[in-house]
Amino acid sequence: MKKFLCRNILNNNKGAVAVIAAAAIMALSGMAALTVDVGALYLNRFQAANAADAAALAGAQELPGRPDEALSTAANYATLNRRPDPGSNNDNVDPVLSNNNTRLTVTVSRNVSLFFAKIWGLNSSTVQASATAEVMTYSGGEKGVVPFGIEKQDFIFGQTYTLKLGGGSGYNGNFMALALGGNGASVYTANIKNGYTGTFKIGDWIFTETGNMSGPTASGISYRLGLDPGATFDTVESSSPRIIIVPVIDSLQVSGRTDVQIVGFAAFFLEGSGGGGNNSYVYGKFREMVTPGEGSLSASYYGLSVVRLIK
Repeated sequence: MKKFLCRNILNNNKGAVAVIAAAAIMALSGMAALTVDVGALYLNRFQAANAADAAALAGAQELPGRPDEALSTAANYATLNRRPDPGSNNDNVDPVLSNNNTRLTVTVSRNVSLFFAKIWGLNSSTVQASATAEVMTYSGGEKGVVPFGIEKQDFIFGQTYTLKLGGGSGYNGNFMALALGGNGASVYTANIKNGYTGTFKIGDWIFTETGNMSGPTASGISYRLGLDPGATFDTVESSSPRIIIVPVIDSLQVSGRTDVQIVGFAAFFLEGSGGGGNNSYVYGKFREMVTPGEGSLSASYYGLSVVRLIK
């Protein structure tokens, strides 16, 4: 009788152990699925977010003037920045423009294959990340402005403009030169060679530099051209000293040394200077570009932009 009872108890214990072992295996499988698969989803979500950020920033640099290029650039950058795990499939990239082509939102979706979660009937899951970049008009805040002013107008990409007038032109002794941080030939020349060490913003007032400044102009321009002599408008890098930022002035029709107001900033590829004696002039080709600095959504656009991620 005692042997029967012991055998029955032992059998019951074996059954209980089997149930506990099965439950433990299921729990461990669930933990494995949670640890491995959730980790894989997190990693792929992080990679998709990086791809979306890079794509939005790259594409927005073509805005607002080239929306088609913005969309294609965003799609290309998302593909180039894709670094999926072996278990993930190709990304789906969806770039969308809004706010009058000043905002670009890129959404990257990725289907990720799961492993342990297949025990629970889950074969894959989709992760998604979005980024929005906004382009604004450059409003100032960066060093390096050169001492030439150009009146506000509708600039044309690739067209050559006079950045400083020669003798016989101008208005009452002003030839489009500016006194940045002081007046005189030495200050003027240093500002041409190296750019002004201070900063300006839209709305600031600055003084004109009177006189033709023929010698200082030729000296400064020659120095700057020599820093990148092989550059052309089509091949120049944005960091080249041949790319100069010029204040856009409300009006240069003033007499003598007079303060004038900055209404924007424009970038030019410095082509050179010409004229002899008092007829020294400077010319450059207008270009559009993105630059560091502060931005404004309300300022008039003169070709210089600031791009930032807003979400």
